[in-house]
Amino acid sequence: MTPSRKTNIRKPYPDNEPLLFREQLSLLLECLPIIPFVCDVKDSFRIRFIHPAIQTIAGYSPETVTITPDFWKAHIHPEDLSMALEKLPESHNACDSPLEYRFRIADGSYKWFRDRRKLLHSTRHGARYIIGSWQDITQEKQLQMESEYRLQQVIQADKLASLGEVVAGVAHEINNPNSFITYNMPLLEETWLFLKPIITGFSKDYPEWQTSGLRIPELCQDMEEMIQAIRIGSDRITKVVSSLKDFARMDQNAPTRPVSVNEVIEKTMVIVGGQLRKAASQIKMKLSSDLPEIQGHFMKLEQVVANLLLNAANAIPVKEKGRILIATRYIHRIESVLIEVEDSGAGMKPGIMDRIFEPFFTTRRDTGGTGLGLSLSYGLIKEHSGRIGVLSKPGIGTRFTVYLPVNKDRPVELRPTILCVDDDPGVLSMLRKYFVSVKNIPLETLTRSEEVLGYIENHPEVDIVISDIMMPGMNGWDLLTQIKKKYPLITVILFSGDLDQLERKPDHARRPDYLFSKPVPLKSLLESINTIGRQKL
Repeated sequence: MTPSRKTNIRKPYPDNEPLLFREQLSLLLECLPIIPFVCDVKDSFRIRFIHPAIQTIAGYSPETVTITPDFWKAHIHPEDLSMALEKLPESHNACDSPLEYRFRIADGSYKWFRDRRKLLHSTRHGARYIIGSWQDITQEKQLQMESEYRLQQVIQADKLASLGEVVAGVAHEINNPNSFITYNMPLLEETWLFLKPIITGFSKDYPEWQTSGLRIPELCQDMEEMIQAIRIGSDRITKVVSSLKDFARMDQNAPTRPVSVNEVIEKTMVIVGGQLRKAASQIKMKLSSDLPEIQGHFMKLEQVVANLLLNAANAIPVKEKGRILIATRYIHRIESVLIEVEDSGAGMKPGIMDRIFEPFFTTRRDTGGTGLGLSLSYGLIKEHSGRIGVLSKPGIGTRFTVYLPVNKDRPVELRPTILCVDDDPGVLSMLRKYFVSVKNIPLETLTRSEEVLGYIENHPEVDIVISDIMMPGMNGWDLLTQIKKKYPLITVILFSGDLDQLERKPDHARRPDYLFSKPVPLKSLLESINTIGRQKL
């Protein structure tokens, strides 16, 4: 009888199987953008346990999350909070109905989280818990938005092609009768020059003769004015038709060529000027005469300028006349041509300003806004290696600034900057160290308040000015008044070690955005700046 052989069966895991399994699971979680957590049932906002992956994904330590009762609620984007609170009970009983919201991470920005939860009963202790996970879906959302954006670009391109055909046809139909007027104007003028002496002689023989209450000299004067008005009107129609034809011929694949930015604005005003005049009682154009040409697409820049101007017109409240400023200038420091469009409209809150260039984001959905105008403008300026910035304040207005580099190989690199003015080097050194070294916020300094306006003119990225009141020469109150007069959207913060100076505001001075006493409370100063909102570049 053959002796039985002992079979050597290997276990899939060694004896410390639970520990090894936990280690493998922990390693897997570290490789995925997922953060497991556990909440109380009675207090679903309170997180009792959270995986250390929170540190990598959101920048918070697990202890920070668990010791703060309302941490989850406090870090959801304000626009998503009501939706999340409404759907939270439903998500506890259905893992297939996750929440999706924006969550503020440690650096102050937001990430998109997918929140899955499940109610769990513990048989050992009879307790109930809510287990869940946050999944970072920021990249997924960005890809989704990019896909929708590209789809809308295709749709818009098709609409523009169709619109181009319609515009070309309309321009042709308008041009025919206008050509008749244009060609016959010289004949009308010659005829009038022939008849005028005859009519004048007739009026001398019959001075009492009149028609419709007008005597012959008055009638002759009116006739000359009407002929001149017809000529001006015909010339204007010709310019509009020419601009419409140029728009209809827009070629997306055309090579770049030298472009005069001032010409772009002047041609755009021919098309949209009528709409601007309906919205604003005051339209100012300050076009610099010494602008260099840039390499670009004339029609694409024309589309950007039209979008910005119409956006400015729409920002002015209905039945309220406002102001629109269109300006151009050249900044040698960054070798770029600037286009500035500023309005005195309703302005935007910081949260809205941060999203203004997102595809499909609009505050005028009810009145036909698509949320694509500024987004497309952003893309067109990016094609020119340029930048587009926005600075806005509720109740004061909005300014869009387009930066177009003369050399496309040297793109514009700018960040919103604080300008600090003080004659005390110690204060300037302290502020620079705090903002630049600690908070990584650009800050420049000046010791003379008389140099501030010129500095802002040459540094359009400056959106905040912090100044001591007790300055030699021009004091802080006078500086504040000058800044607000020329740059109403720039935030001005004043500080002083003399309490009387803080309380005794001159009658002629404007009100600053914030007042602080020395020594400057850095944390409060930073909180104030974050509350106001920065220029978006």
